[in-house]
Order: sequence, then structure tokens, then C-alpha cells
Amino acid sequence: MESKQEYQKKMEAQLQNLQTKIDEFKVKASLAKADAKDAYDEQISILNTKQHEAKLKFQEIQKSSESAWEDMKSGMENAWNDLQTSFNKATANFK
Repeated sequence: MESKQEYQKKMEAQLQNLQTKIDEFKVKASLAKADAKDAYDEQISILNTKQHEAKLKFQEIQKSSESAWEDMKSGMENAWNDLQTSFNKATANFK
């Protein structure tokens, strides 16, 4: 069973890794032609929302006590999976 600190490090690394990928996606969007720009902007808006939700869940875990963090873990996992799925959908549309 992983500790709260191990879980936080793992999730922080995953969030940072995905942030890098989202930033790269935003660069592609900024270079897109006008006809594709709206579609990119829509996907970026969705990603920003999902990313914000995941960061809030992560902050809740950081602030939680050692005994309570396990209860919050499923909410973080759901937010992470939702963000990852949204990113995969966004990037699949623009390959």
C-alpha cells in the first residue's frame, strides 16, 4: 500500500507530465490555420476545465490528514482519468 507522500509524488509527476503535453498542444493550436483554430480552442477550453478539477482534487489530498487521504483518492483518480481521457480525445482529433 502506498503512502500519502508516495501517492502525492506520483500524481504530481503525472500532472506535470500532462501539463507539458497540454502546453505542446496549445502551441500547435496557436499555429493552426483559422479554420481549425475554433476546434483547437474548444478542446483547450475542455482541457483547462478538466485540468483545474484535477488540480483541485490534488490540493484536497495535499491538505488532508493521513487518515482521510485514502477516502479522497478515488475522487483524484476519477479527475485524473477524466483529464487524461479528454487529452487523448483532443489530440486524436488533430493528428
